[in-house]
Amino acid sequence: MNSILKPNDLILFQGDSITDAGRGEAPDGLGGGYVAMVRGLFQALHPDFPVRILNRGIGGDRTAELLARWPTDCLELKPDVLSIMIGVNDVWRLKGEWNGQKHIALPEYTANLTRLLEQAKTAGIRQLVLMSPTTVEPENDGELTQLVGRYAAEVKRLAGEFGAIYVPSREAMLAARAALPTIVWTTDGCHPGAAGHALLAATWLKAVTAG
Repeated sequence: MNSILKPNDLILFQGDSITDAGRGEAPDGLGGGYVAMVRGLFQALHPDFPVRILNRGIGGDRTAELLARWPTDCLELKPDVLSIMIGVNDVWRLKGEWNGQKHIALPEYTANLTRLLEQAKTAGIRQLVLMSPTTVEPENDGELTQLVGRYAAEVKRLAGEFGAIYVPSREAMLAARAALPTIVWTTDGCHPGAAGHALLAATWLKAVTAG
């Protein structure tokens, strides 16, 4: 395995409900989504390579909420590797406010994500991993999903700027949904089903452990 990971690394996953995936009800705190699948697959494939995994995703979060809780839920945890997947709620709020949250336009989204990454770098986090936000509609080419694509392009650009590993989550999800539309990749156009979470986990592992 040619990987940026080192034995006993602490890997922190951050994001919204896609990352959260019910972690509060899970005994291990990882939830039932791609984060737990990453841990399971990594253990199965590399049983002699111990890593520690934390999940701090919170359903409904946008980049603004992530910034507000960044000191406690990221910096103070001192992860070696930080994986961030955020953005669908920044866009999805165009459908309407939720709990007082409004849409976060692309320039503010970029500024927020930049601040998150700058703070992580300053705190000494060794490796950043950025996952592109996926989709928000049942269609592969709806207006909001196309808008998410512009946000994902900024994620990819920032990955290059900050030396982060880019995980093409959106690209993988769109390709899978186009090729095999009968599979339940998402339950509502946004939240992955079991196959969707498995796809995210496999895409993450491929990007992070690529040789």
